[in-house]
Amino acid sequence: MKLQKYNMRLCPSCLMDDKIINSKISSPDPSELLSFNVNKETWSGLFYKKTKSFFSYYKCNNCKIIYAPEHFTNQELNNLYKKLPANMVQVPSKILEKTQYGYFKVLQKWSSLKGDYLEVGPDIGLFTQYCVLNGKFDFFWLFEPNKLVLPKLNKLLGNRKKKVYPAIEQIEMVDDNKLSTVVIIHVLDHLLDPLKILKKIRKKMKAGAIILIVTHDESSIMRKILGWRWPPFCQQHPQLFNYKTTCSILNRSGFKVLDQRKSKNYFEISFLLKNLLWVFGFKIQKLPRWLNVPVGIKLGNIITIATAA
Repeated sequence: MKLQKYNMRLCPSCLMDDKIINSKISSPDPSELLSFNVNKETWSGLFYKKTKSFFSYYKCNNCKIIYAPEHFTNQELNNLYKKLPANMVQVPSKILEKTQYGYFKVLQKWSSLKGDYLEVGPDIGLFTQYCVLNGKFDFFWLFEPNKLVLPKLNKLLGNRKKKVYPAIEQIEMVDDNKLSTVVIIHVLDHLLDPLKILKKIRKKMKAGAIILIVTHDESSIMRKILGWRWPPFCQQHPQLFNYKTTCSILNRSGFKVLDQRKSKNYFEISFLLKNLLWVFGFKIQKLPRWLNVPVGIKLGNIITIATAA
C-alpha cells in the first residue's frame, strides 16, 4: 500500500502534461509506491544498501524529455541533500580532478575567465579550484545545498570576493546582467524545476556570457544496454537529458547552444567493475588492489556550451 503522497509535476522542460504512457521506465520497486523512510535508504545512489529503486520515468510527448511525473517535494529534497556525503566519495579525488580538469579545458576555450563567476552545485570545489587558480574572476557566486561541504568551499576561495549560499533560490542576491561565466556540472538532472532556474540564471547573465553544463546522456549506448539498471536512473534525478532535450530547454530559457560533445570521465577499473557487478545484483565489497588503475572513458555524458542570447 502506498504510504505517502509525493509531488506531481508537469514536464520540467515544456511544462506540458502529455506523457507517453507506454514509455514508462520503472525499477522493480518504484519509489512512488514506497514511503519516504524506505526511499531515503537508497537515496545515496551508487552501491545502495537494498534493491535499487527510483521514481518511474516517462517521455514527454511534446518535447521528448524523460522525466518522473511524481517525485519528492522540495522540502523532502532539501532535507536529503543537507546530509548527502561528498559526491563520488568512492573515487580518489586525484582521479576526479582529471575529469573536472577536462571540463575546465572546454570552458577555457569559450570563456575569458574574467568578470563574475557563478557555479551551481560545486560540491567540494574540484572544478571551482581550476577557476580560482587559472582565472581572473572578480567575484565568485557559489550555490551548494550540502551544508557539510561549505567550509571547504570557503577555504578554497580564501580571501577572494565571494558569496556561498546553500539554496539556488538565493540567486536573487545577484544583480541582473552581472555574470560572465556560469557552470552547472551534473546538477540540471537534479532540479525539480530546471526551466525556472535556467531562466533566473539567464536574467543574471550579461549578453554573450558563457554557460557550461554537464549532464548524463539518456540516449547513450550504455543506457540502452543496461535498461532500467543504468546508474543515472535514480532518485536523485527527477529528469534526464540527451543532446536534443538539453538544447530544447536551453533555447526555452534564452540561451543559444554553441557546442556539444561527449565528455571523458576518469575512474579506477575496480570502481567501474564493482559498479557493473552491483548493477546486476552481485554486491561485491572489495576487488583486488591491482585493479585500482585509472582509465579515461566516454561513458555517455554531455558537455554543452551555450551563450546568453
